Amino acid sequence: MANHSITTITFTLVLLISVSSSVATGRLGGRTKIDDVKTNKEIQAIGRYSVDEYNRLHGSGNNDGELTFSQVVEAEQQVVAGMKYYLTIETFSKTGGDPKVFQAIVEVKPWLHSKKLLKFAPSTTANLSPVW
Repeated sequence: MANHSITTITFTLVLLISVSSSVATGRLGGRTKIDDVKTNKEIQAIGRYSVDEYNRLHGSGNNDGELTFSQVVEAEQQVVAGMKYYLTIETFSKTGGDPKVFQAIVEVKPWLHSKKLLKFAPSTTANLSPVW
């Protein structure tokens, strides 16, 4: 009986250390920065999807005009029921003008072949740092 208690306590301690280590390093539900954003084809494709979906949902009646995707400049990912991506995207208006920066959140569930644009809004910072 005492041997069973020691085993249970040891297992519990190992589990707690593992979970706290994962939380501290951002691997368990926390966001992690994606370093190779500009060369990452998957991230650039998700950024392009975000702009296309925004244009589809809001049409030409939005204040920004229809947008043209330029590039994703920063990205983070978070493991959820699938993967959630937090993107900083540079765009151009199809009517011309200076580039505009937007923040987007996209949830991807590969096993369902599903992507969903959760947020797409103008960035409030000039230095391209994400504001969530």
